[in-house]
Amino acid sequence: MFISAAQPGDTTSCRSKLHATAVLFLFISSLFCIQACAPKNNILSVQQTTPELKPYVLKYERGPCFGKCPVYSFYLLSDHTAIVNAKANLMDTAGWYFTPLDQEGLVEILELIEPSEWWLQDLNNQPEIADLPISSLVYHHPQGVRSISIQSRTSESLEKVFGKLSHLVTESSWVPTQLRPLESNAEPTDVIVQLKENIDIQSWMKKFDRFGIKLIKRLTPRQHYYLVSKDPAKGDANDFLQYIKSDPDVVDAQWDRKLDRRFD
Repeated sequence: MFISAAQPGDTTSCRSKLHATAVLFLFISSLFCIQACAPKNNILSVQQTTPELKPYVLKYERGPCFGKCPVYSFYLLSDHTAIVNAKANLMDTAGWYFTPLDQEGLVEILELIEPSEWWLQDLNNQPEIADLPISSLVYHHPQGVRSISIQSRTSESLEKVFGKLSHLVTESSWVPTQLRPLESNAEPTDVIVQLKENIDIQSWMKKFDRFGIKLIKRLTPRQHYYLVSKDPAKGDANDFLQYIKSDPDVVDAQWDRKLDRRFD
């Protein structure tokens, strides 16, 4: 049996080959790791940033005032939880937040707004309030969508509901969320508007050309009540109503709904 003697340099050569093999193995392993992990991380990122849409039954919007009033859009979801889009002076950081809600306070609010008469209040005889924040409420009632908006005039019953809603929002414990409201595509378009005396309706409507406004009809022959409509493809419905209500030539304005009582 013959045993060959090791030649000088053989040990170094073997070590070099082993080192190269180990480096190649680590490189291939890293490639597999990157390929396996990258898609999962991408999917997770998409899942974390894609909002989840939820239907809602009540939407309460509160606008700015001269001071530091909270500005937000509050949504009561169909499962009686809530989300809010905090825009200013509500949270430390603007954004979307979620809360499970105080059910007792919520039920009290829903009972107050259940009568159809609550949505049909005539505010013409109410005193004007200079710094009253613009507030609006939309309710997806089983009998149809109900909505109301106030700007410079309010009533005791309206203020009671809006006050309870504001208290519910400011006193709830909110956490950031990816939930978003599933907005309805069927926005209202028709507005009943009362103009001041000696205001020509055709000249007045030119202020709102960007909304595609058109006159449907005059509602009363002796008084200045008109039914106007916006183009559904032009502008936001709520902006349309709010701009009309804030116009100095307007006495009052409200959405035309099936529940409305026509003026005599």
